[in-house]
Amino acid sequence: MRPAISSSDDRDGRQGPRLPLSIYTILSRRSVSRHNAVATCASVAIHIDDIASLLP
Repeated sequence: MRPAISSSDDRDGRQGPRLPLSIYTILSRRSVSRHNAVATCASVAIHIDDIASLLP
């Protein structure tokens, strides 16, 4: 019975960290893509302002 208990403990120990790591990976990927989208919009807005300031 001890090996069964230790294997279930090992299984829980291995699966426990994997789930939060995958969640953090998904969240970090989402935040990076959102950051890239915001940075792109900000860059476009800056270029539009620069062009508008050059117009007579």
